[in-house]
Amino acid sequence: MCGIFGMVSNQQDVARRISFGLYDLQHRGQEAVGIVVSDVKNIKECRRKGLVAEVFNEEEGERILGQLPGRFGVGHTLYSTIGKGGEEKQPKTFQPLIGDFHGQPFALAHNGNLIHLEELRKEVEEKGYNFQSEVSDTEVIIALLSTSREKDFLEALLGVLPRLKGAFALVILFKDKVIGIRDKFGIRPLCLGRQEGSFILASEDCALHTLRGNFIREICPGELIILGENGIERSLTWAENPQLRFCIFEYIYFARPDSRLLGQRVYSYREMAGQIVAEEHPIEADIVCAVPESGEIYNIGVSQVLGLPLVRAIFRNRYFPGRTFLAPRETDRKSLQRIKFYILRELVHEKRVVITEDSIIRANVSPELVAMLREAGAREVHLRVGSSPIRFPCHLGIDMATHGELVAADLTEEEVGRKVIQTDTLGYLSLEGMVKASSLSKEKLCLGCFTGEYPC
Repeated sequence: MCGIFGMVSNQQDVARRISFGLYDLQHRGQEAVGIVVSDVKNIKECRRKGLVAEVFNEEEGERILGQLPGRFGVGHTLYSTIGKGGEEKQPKTFQPLIGDFHGQPFALAHNGNLIHLEELRKEVEEKGYNFQSEVSDTEVIIALLSTSREKDFLEALLGVLPRLKGAFALVILFKDKVIGIRDKFGIRPLCLGRQEGSFILASEDCALHTLRGNFIREICPGELIILGENGIERSLTWAENPQLRFCIFEYIYFARPDSRLLGQRVYSYREMAGQIVAEEHPIEADIVCAVPESGEIYNIGVSQVLGLPLVRAIFRNRYFPGRTFLAPRETDRKSLQRIKFYILRELVHEKRVVITEDSIIRANVSPELVAMLREAGAREVHLRVGSSPIRFPCHLGIDMATHGELVAADLTEEEVGRKVIQTDTLGYLSLEGMVKASSLSKEKLCLGCFTGEYPC
């Protein structure tokens, strides 16, 4: 899962505008940030480890962005889902990646995850392509385009896309064009917006906020759209039999609450999910509070149904950077919890407390928080979760790729609650409740990590 952004601007400061868009997509990836711009003749880049605010800080930001002139550009915030972390080990994983198409440079930013790449890697290596990363799925797309025999870039792209398996939303910069693409199932989001005379492609419409842009529409599953200096130049369906299978985890965790996905505000899903899980798992208690920030909004729905006051008793250290789930794999997530959270003892002492979470994946957060609440004197601790038990790996863009890391993979809901989290009761939202909260039919959702049934 990453944040991608593309823009065709009516001014030369497209890099600065892209940086604003990436600020609003920081929640989708916090390991690295990159911007590549074109003035038609040349492309220039900045790709660095860190948050957007760190890379484009007050001291260096203006200087860096001033060295990226142009009206056409793409940007990326990185969330690694496969392979090793760090640019030293994988020099081409900080995106957008840059390729060469018959002597013309192009840049590509990818959100998602591709599968079954062994034959494609072997094919392009036999054509002479030298991979700079052992595991980057994005570089496979670069390699296929770089070794294509087609002389026209669009024709080469149309030849490559049907060969890609998995989830992908792409923005591509080539000369004076910015191209947006969504996979045939629309697993990952991508939308189109406008800011005065400029046109924008972004993972979520919240990326238009700081720029004061206007949302136009979402890119359809299997659609390719081309933006040029005069705006939208062309739109076509590249995939055969496209059909929507949108990742429900976008609603549950990844997307920003103010984003609108498939016509529904993300906030609405989370509030309704809280209401339904409270109806499915009623409990007598004294207060409801959220796990910051993942359990927020869910707590509103739970409070409404249970008729309990909302209390802000768990606080997040404002100086703790980023989202724990997005941290690289080598991070000891459990050790971060006492640094990240603190409890206001007076609000929970001798109280029966209901806490809310969006999901439980590895159970790194909940056990420590329950222990902290008990240390603060809570009489009972009950956990309500705005999604079903995650029992299967995700191969399509979320970093939970192995069965063994999923706490609910081989345990019942009761075992997760009592043995692992050690809460008095644990209530997961049912699969039917998730679908209802999404306002979509089950057939239009990817529920692979909950059911083991994947769209591809």
